[in-house]
Amino acid sequence: MNKVIHIDPENPSAEVVNLAATILRDGGIVVFPTETVYGIGASATSCLGPQEIIDIKMRPKNKPLPWLVEDEAALDKYGVDAPEYAHTLARAFWPGAMTLVVKAADIVAPEFRDDRGAVALRSPDHELVQELIRASGAAIITTSANTSGKPAAASFEELEERIIAAADVTLDGGETAHGMASTVVDCTGPEPVVTRVGPIPAEEIMAVAKGLTS
Repeated sequence: MNKVIHIDPENPSAEVVNLAATILRDGGIVVFPTETVYGIGASATSCLGPQEIIDIKMRPKNKPLPWLVEDEAALDKYGVDAPEYAHTLARAFWPGAMTLVVKAADIVAPEFRDDRGAVALRSPDHELVQELIRASGAAIITTSANTSGKPAAASFEELEERIIAAADVTLDGGETAHGMASTVVDCTGPEPVVTRVGPIPAEEIMAVAKGLTS
């Protein structure tokens, strides 16, 4: 089943959300817009979906896939010993275009951790994705919907045909809000380290983490 469905990303129909959520629960692959770029995702409960994403994207197998989660509680569900500054950042910027890397809890399988045993988590500021997480009943393991090494798709028109063909369903929500991947913050050490610049400025992140602003 290779389907493209046009959606209103801010007010997706329950029918479309339920269809995509069912595909995720059944181990399928969904391409969808977020507020950053388009993602290709599978349920965190799926045995085969995440490996299929790696194959479709042609992503190096030693590069773990990030998880899209609902809220701050995920730091303690999928992470362990998350520092207080990570919670401060989550409260300030989640949902939003910021990915937090924390030490992974036992619930996170080894193939989803980096070589330090960490996992990348993000709560997206996007109604469709939040509804998919809730309706599917699990985090969504995802990465940008493009061949590894090529630019991420900031709109449906920029998606590669082969990515659309490989997915079970693609949700066309037009252009994304930011058009760039999220800011990534490593929270495995005593202080946050911005490892990828994105929509949220590093200076703002560091100021919040140090309690200089609210």
